[in-house]
Amino acid sequence: MPPSVPIDPRHSMRAQLAYTLRLMRELRGLSQSTLAKELYATRETVAAYESQRNRPDKDFCKKLDEFFQTGEMFQGLWHHAQREHLNEWWFEAYIPHESEATEIRAFQPLYIPGLLQTEDYMREVATKGRVNEDFIAQRLARQEILNRDANPPELFVVIDQAAILRRGHDGRIMHGQLQYLLDVGELPHIHIQAVRLIDGPYQGLDGPMVVLTKADGSRVGYAEAHLGGRMIEEPAEVTRLGIRFSEIRCHALSEKDTRALIRRTMEGDADDPLA
Repeated sequence: MPPSVPIDPRHSMRAQLAYTLRLMRELRGLSQSTLAKELYATRETVAAYESQRNRPDKDFCKKLDEFFQTGEMFQGLWHHAQREHLNEWWFEAYIPHESEATEIRAFQPLYIPGLLQTEDYMREVATKGRVNEDFIAQRLARQEILNRDANPPELFVVIDQAAILRRGHDGRIMHGQLQYLLDVGELPHIHIQAVRLIDGPYQGLDGPMVVLTKADGSRVGYAEAHLGGRMIEEPAEVTRLGIRFSEIRCHALSEKDTRALIRRTMEGDADDPLA
């Protein structure tokens, strides 16, 4: 078996949880297989938790506390790990969940959602032109889930009209992005709706969010913020996030009217000498 990859517990609460699991296991002189048998799990499960490929749920952490007789230590770490703000590694934590999703509900008030961005748009919105080519490649690769032959996820997107109106220095880039929205919006599994500026304030102004549903019915949420965001895995919180998406969607135009809004925006840009 290859040597264990070092874990830096200062990196995040998720890393602290993995570090503590490995530390307690090794202090007891247990292999991953032995601990797995004690907890009625598999070695692969324990290895995935220690490597941070997956995160244990609350029930597994309760079993860890009972086995190691640590009170609620693991449950406390789990509680804070699933509420922490993810910094530069949010993409790494989020993408595995998205790739398993059978349904994606996303709201974005400021930008075109990542799954529907063109490469030119990605480059246009990069901070002061600082383009990370690896990140661009990852974002493009992530979009392949919408094109897969077998069971692509149902994608429900709500965007604020501000995201449609905002353009960069080269108006042709936004024109191409809007045309792309019209094109992919024709696909049966992609649904795009917009909230108009003239319809006033609504709950979506609190910020971007995503709710993912997987094949087994489990759901995961993600709330975006400056410098990262937060994965939401507590079922009650994910339910609240799902309700919030539905509330936002109630303010949106129909798909048909959204397409008309996008077309009018493109026509207006064509007549604008600054576009």
